[in-house]
Amino acid sequence: MNKDIGLLFEYAQNKFTNTDIKIADYFLAKRPVKTIEELAIEIGVSTASITRFCRKVGLNNLKELLFLYQEQLDSANPPVKHERDGLYQEYLEIVHQFDTLFDTSIIEKITQAISQHKIIHIFGTGFSALAGADFKFRFGRLGKFVEVVQDTNSMIMHQNILTTDNLVIILSLNAKDQNIVSVAKNLTDRGITTFLITSNVNSKLTQHVTATMQIASLNGEEHTGMISGQLPILMALDHLYYHYVSQNRETIKNWVSTEELFSE
Repeated sequence: MNKDIGLLFEYAQNKFTNTDIKIADYFLAKRPVKTIEELAIEIGVSTASITRFCRKVGLNNLKELLFLYQEQLDSANPPVKHERDGLYQEYLEIVHQFDTLFDTSIIEKITQAISQHKIIHIFGTGFSALAGADFKFRFGRLGKFVEVVQDTNSMIMHQNILTTDNLVIILSLNAKDQNIVSVAKNLTDRGITTFLITSNVNSKLTQHVTATMQIASLNGEEHTGMISGQLPILMALDHLYYHYVSQNRETIKNWVSTEELFSE
């Protein structure tokens, strides 16, 4: 876990209250490490305020903040090298997580569904929608009709016009949007195959989909903007695409040959 707390504070500062600013100033001034009770007295805030501050900057608690803070105080590396090495370690951690979570049976189940459906709807907002556009480009070239639905209002509108001929894949790192939970329940209740790709396996969404593919969590890195929120999802889509192409070479070959006729 190698993060620059200055960046964490900078990217979260639009959410800071005056109390949060006092807490941030304490750490930016490189003051001594203390317990949460000692910090509260020293800064003149409550312990609850310190806990809320940690969550605002993308961390779970003060323990994580103090770990990063002490790491930076002890570091003798130049800033540029420190940031580069930290980013490299985060990439390795994401790859390690993906390897640990890799489930061939889920990948097989999703690629089989892709094979069986001509029309695919990708539901996702923000970074997830951008990853969905990558899915659309790749599978569109293989003869699939792919539509990316990028906001919850459109998802709510689409849910009642979809049929069992449609396949729905929901892309969401956090999977916390209650509107999408309701949409997923509606779809599966009507027999529409619906998959979820997420890092949050505790999401209520997992209870209302055909199956869930778990991916790596960014552990707060998306709050700094240093690692794109698309990365874990794109890694999952890479594996789905690779597996699909491996399992459907003859079908893809026939489609490509048909496409070449129109390009002549």
